[in-house]
Amino acid sequence: MRSVVPTCAKIATVKDLRTPLDWIDPVYGPAAWTSHGPWALAHWPQVDSTNSTAHRALHSGIDQKALHRTVYAAAHQLQGRGQNTRVWSGEAGKDLAISVLLTQSLPSACPFALNLAVSLAVLEGIESHLPQIQSASLEVKWPNDIMLKGKKAGGILIENNWRGNTWASAVIGIGLNVGGKAPYPNATQLMEQIETDSISLLEQRILNRLNGRLSEMASPEALLRQYHGRLMGWGRKQRWQLDGTEIRGVLEGIDLEGRLCVLEASGMSCHAPGEVGWLGMEPRG
Repeated sequence: MRSVVPTCAKIATVKDLRTPLDWIDPVYGPAAWTSHGPWALAHWPQVDSTNSTAHRALHSGIDQKALHRTVYAAAHQLQGRGQNTRVWSGEAGKDLAISVLLTQSLPSACPFALNLAVSLAVLEGIESHLPQIQSASLEVKWPNDIMLKGKKAGGILIENNWRGNTWASAVIGIGLNVGGKAPYPNATQLMEQIETDSISLLEQRILNRLNGRLSEMASPEALLRQYHGRLMGWGRKQRWQLDGTEIRGVLEGIDLEGRLCVLEASGMSCHAPGEVGWLGMEPRG
């Protein structure tokens, strides 16, 4: 990773803003910019949330094409969030928190392809950095949780901006509990002991994998097949909750619209993200 010479720390007007490096966050000030391959990375000691920071950059007046493949990272998030406004707590300096901003080449015909590509990239990035983690124990739980040995080690939050039928931008938040204390009983950490540069190296490995996976979004069927191979509980009986009613059935799979498809005693039903809450696995037998 090579350093990028910082711009002059003056208050920039919209007229002054020509590149992402010209932008100074109005809440947390200038970032330390670096680059890694095609990615431009902005780092702060702490922010409210990296997704919120990426949204501020997106609405700063910089040409949106120039913001493509910018990454916003912090050693600590004060108000990290997950799906459906859930809070994601991290420990300063021990967890990974980044948000990737994409403004070009988004797959409007199959938006879920982005979720597939990101999920696979995160799993592969973790395995590349931590080869001691076995692939069989590292999975994705629909729709956005990263699971290690059945416990949550992180998550993905994708927030989109559409202009009519055109997908204008996507902010991809990735949060991983690398070595911090598990924030709740069904959570875990990727490493028992943090090593020097572990967070930045893991960040680079994930971005390397993401660079390749994004190029595969034109083939969502192939991505979906690979996603199913890493899907927690695929083919197993499980329980979910829908509007206060319990659903029991076999997880048949995820379709290209991103819906969870469950084979119940009464037949097949499919549910969009946010419609159902996971209650747990049924005992094997």
